Amino acid sequence: MRNYEGVFIINPELAADTTKATVTQVQELISKNGGRVDGLQEWGRRRLAYKINKKNEGHYVLLNFQIDPKQTKKLEQSLRLNDQILRYLLVNKDEQ
Repeated sequence: MRNYEGVFIINPELAADTTKATVTQVQELISKNGGRVDGLQEWGRRRLAYKINKKNEGHYVLLNFQIDPKQTKKLEQSLRLNDQILRYLLVNKDEQ
């Protein structure tokens, strides 16, 4: 298991409970793939540097987690297919 840090930008037009459900869904996705969530920080709604899908703002979430490197492809595919997530970035903290 390796340490990863993930930043997710969620659609700002979603209701608060839908945003929470999306964050929970990402956490469950990590757990289902054999990972463990170590930390969660919700940065809230912030202005984007450039428009993404015609939106100027996004709801930022930072997740620290551990997962087997072989499972990251499945995780990234699920994040890419999620319409509520505008952008994501996963960084392997062990290789820094």
